Amino acid sequence: MEEAKKMISGLQALLLNGSLPEDEQESLSCLREDGACPEEQLVIIKSRLDQSMSENQALKKDLQNCKQENRNLQAIKDALQQRMAQQEGVVLQLKQELLRTNMDKDELHNQNVDLQRKLEERNQFIADYKKEMTQKDWLIQQMQGKLDETHRKLSEASYQKVNSYISHPPQTNGFLQTSGKGPIRDPAPQRTANDLQLVRDALRSLRNSFSGHDPQHHTIDSLEQGIASLMDRLHAIENQRRQDRKARGRLSGTKELNEYRDSWPPNSKMPHSQSAPVMGGGNSCTKVLYFTDRSLTPFMVNIPKRLGEVTLRDFKIAIDREGNHRYHFKALDPEFGTVKEEVFHDEDVIPGWEGKIVAWVEEDHGNN
Repeated sequence: MEEAKKMISGLQALLLNGSLPEDEQESLSCLREDGACPEEQLVIIKSRLDQSMSENQALKKDLQNCKQENRNLQAIKDALQQRMAQQEGVVLQLKQELLRTNMDKDELHNQNVDLQRKLEERNQFIADYKKEMTQKDWLIQQMQGKLDETHRKLSEASYQKVNSYISHPPQTNGFLQTSGKGPIRDPAPQRTANDLQLVRDALRSLRNSFSGHDPQHHTIDSLEQGIASLMDRLHAIENQRRQDRKARGRLSGTKELNEYRDSWPPNSKMPHSQSAPVMGGGNSCTKVLYFTDRSLTPFMVNIPKRLGEVTLRDFKIAIDREGNHRYHFKALDPEFGTVKEEVFHDEDVIPGWEGKIVAWVEEDHGNN
């Protein structure tokens, strides 16, 4: 092998420099000294050259294989380095996600603590609200009992009053009985008005114990409307009884006066001022239908005045609502037709619509 390498180096030197190295020259000189002929020396050199060429080819193949293997190893190294860089990026991303997850975990823990605190506050609020609702229910039961008792007393008083008028009609003979201090006033209407005002005060107190949009307002309004309707019917019955008594008294007085006139002399006359008095007619009332923002159903009341004479003050007294309100009434405008007209002053006359009054009552919260 060493000899082949020497021959290859000698041949390279021969090709490059045109002469052999000194050791090759020494070997050739050795061959010459041995007495070999030039042909033999040429054959030996050719054989050595062929051997060197084959060894050179083998070495080139080995070198080519080594280079290819080196390139493969370099490619594998580059791929591994690239993959390692990718893995480092993935690891860095995982670290960032882990950090973000830990931050989210801490935030969720804080939110959980906050929610626990809010839940405890909500439970405390619910407990307080239940306690307050229990107190309100107890108050409602008390007010309902008082309201039922007042309603019962009012009904008993009204029925007793009607029965007393039916059982003991007064004998007036068509004239009003007066005392020395002025006309006698029936205390029943005043007592009835006081009882109705007491019922309204109880209903107002009961209404104030609820929130603004509580469905119990509809029940209270219906109860108030029923009581007002009952009072209106009792008042109408009382007026009818009075008119019947006045008619009976007028007929009785006219009959007695005619009998007294028949006993006069034929030429006697009686001044007009001493004749039987003319009794007045019945009372006129106006139906009022009004809507509120707390109830979906309208309410109806009667105001003992003719249409065109009812003022805003009369309407406020009839509906008896606490607080500040705005009042709109259905009216007919010559230019725009049917409109809603708002009335502000208590002395203003309320417009009518087809023989009645249609109104809308809205709470005024002071926004305008």
